[in-house]
Amino acid sequence: MSEGSAGFDSTHPFRWEILLLFQAALAIFVFTVLVGILNGTDATDFEQKTLLTHVHTGTLGWLTLSVFAASLWLFGQGKPLSDVARWSGRILACGAVVSFLAFNYAFLTTYGVLRPQLGGAALAVILGFLLWVIARARHVELTTPHLGILVAVGTSFIGGVIGVLWAILIATGRDVLPDGAEDAHPATMVLGFLVPVGMAMAEWAFAWPQPERAARLGVVQMALPFVGGLLVMAGLFLDATPLLGLSLPFEIMGVGIFVRRMWPYLRSFARMGEARLRFAAASAAWIPVNIALFAYLVVANQGDLDKAPDHEILALDHVMFIGAMTNAVLALLLSALGKSAERWAGSDHLVFWCVNVTLVGFALGLFFDETALKRLFTPLLGAALLLMIATLTARLQARNVPAYAEALRRG
Repeated sequence: MSEGSAGFDSTHPFRWEILLLFQAALAIFVFTVLVGILNGTDATDFEQKTLLTHVHTGTLGWLTLSVFAASLWLFGQGKPLSDVARWSGRILACGAVVSFLAFNYAFLTTYGVLRPQLGGAALAVILGFLLWVIARARHVELTTPHLGILVAVGTSFIGGVIGVLWAILIATGRDVLPDGAEDAHPATMVLGFLVPVGMAMAEWAFAWPQPERAARLGVVQMALPFVGGLLVMAGLFLDATPLLGLSLPFEIMGVGIFVRRMWPYLRSFARMGEARLRFAAASAAWIPVNIALFAYLVVANQGDLDKAPDHEILALDHVMFIGAMTNAVLALLLSALGKSAERWAGSDHLVFWCVNVTLVGFALGLFFDETALKRLFTPLLGAALLLMIATLTARLQARNVPAYAEALRRG
């Protein structure tokens, strides 16, 4: 077995917490997928609360919990942890699972003050993770994936603040935000949060187990989409459409550098025998597709995304959530599982092809608003994702039992 397929270090100080976060992310993702299947096939006409929960379990459940797991993983290495860093990391991991579950429950059940209240608790956890990674950054050798996670968690906090304030506006009617904040919140999360962290996770899986120290190009690669994401947020927040156009060079150049740096890995896709590398390559391929779609929406609508059809915005979102991010998380999870991943190689390759081929059809159905395509590809994509959840859960549980015993022994 190559060094690249070596699994997660069993001596990692946050081994149990990382596995917990990944397992919770997979469990929450079940809800996202099931609602998506029923909605995409028009089997059920869901109310807005359920559809919003579908979105938030995908982003704040599946993806953000996975990002937190990666944060503990990367920043928990390096110089030994202090007692404060160790215990705060454990508390943040457990707090993330509890607060995110509670917040998504609020989305499912109410438009009232419970949303901003529980949203505030989730935001506090995001701030805690941001402060934790900033503190640990002084004690680790910063690689490009480290920088991507730093940028992403920081942007997530900014987007979360807007989201909580918007929830206060809906619940109380208080005029605490301009009208553009409704669009600024999701745009910040899609472009400012998910683009950098998608690049970070894909690169980490390619360079597994240890990426190289961040060079100048890597720093620029992560700084550009961060600036671009802030410009998008400001443009929508302030209804300043020129800022959206100004964001495009930053997003395009950042992703261009990423593709150029990852090209040695991407050009060998046909020879990739490990599913984790294929998932990483798929993530790296979907990220520029996402930026191309965003550029099209900005140019076609002259910078005013309010004019963009909802189905085109949905295509952009799903390309990012599933194409770029879910592939990246799967690449990282399979890297962590090491030998146990090899025993499920057939299933992993099946999931890879099913997810990415059906995503093409599903995204085209969304973009062109073709009901037949959506009804055809939604259940196929959903079935592949559910198979992925089941097989990864089985492997994570096999690793969680000894990790939990070790956590209890440590106290």
